[in-house]
Amino acid sequence: MHPHESPAVMTIPMMVLAFGSVFGGMAMLFLGDIEHWLEPVTGFAQPDHSVSNAVLIPVTLAVVLIGAGYAWLRYGRRPVPVVAPTNVSLLTKAARADAFGDAINEAVFMRPGQYLTRSLTWFDSKAIDGSIGGLAAAIGGLSARTRRLQNGYVRSYALTMLGGAVLIALVLLLVRL
Repeated sequence: MHPHESPAVMTIPMMVLAFGSVFGGMAMLFLGDIEHWLEPVTGFAQPDHSVSNAVLIPVTLAVVLIGAGYAWLRYGRRPVPVVAPTNVSLLTKAARADAFGDAINEAVFMRPGQYLTRSLTWFDSKAIDGSIGGLAAAIGGLSARTRRLQNGYVRSYALTMLGGAVLIALVLLLVRL
């Protein structure tokens, strides 16, 4: 794998953000603290800290430059090996594996999510679809049996009404007992 330059669709927004970050921070150095600049909108801020931005910004910049210089002296002057060394510390192994983020995400989120999805899919296809299919089959069977009652004879309908009335009367008698 060879490193390549990112496309313009990625580098241009990064340059705009970097420009805004650097010059926005410098503007606050000359314009004053941002909390005072925003006081008309946010109200008065808490009392100032004892160290001003005029001191913090150069100190932070010095620490960053010292760290970058140390990293270059320690690692930057050596040639990069073609094959990565294998006898490295756990911290290096973790860094190479993105702090085991993929393994953690797979174990904590992906696998349980897959199990939940499979379980819900099974429940949907067996329980929900099965119950709807069973209800449809039961209604189909019941309608096939009751179709014989629809024969067009008034005497059959009168007998059905009499049976219903007797059934209602029996239920009312049983409830009152």
